[in-house]
Amino acid sequence: MKYYEKIADDSGVSPAQQKEAQQQVSSTKTELQSVAAQEQQGQTAEMEAEGQLRAEQAKLGGLEDRVDGLEKELGSKPQ
Repeated sequence: MKYYEKIADDSGVSPAQQKEAQQQVSSTKTELQSVAAQEQQGQTAEMEAEGQLRAEQAKLGGLEDRVDGLEKELGSKPQ
């Protein structure tokens, strides 16, 4: 991108080349902004998924404790 910025500002380059370079700089900046937005969305989704995973793991831990308690209770009752 710096290459195109240099060409766009270079008075020794033809106006057509300057215009093309300016368009390339503009296009690249737009693309970078889009990629940055997608990355932010991905990070947000990842954080939400990690939070949901932790919540589900906590639920699972509670259910496992409950099963262990029931198994102990069943094992300690005389038959």
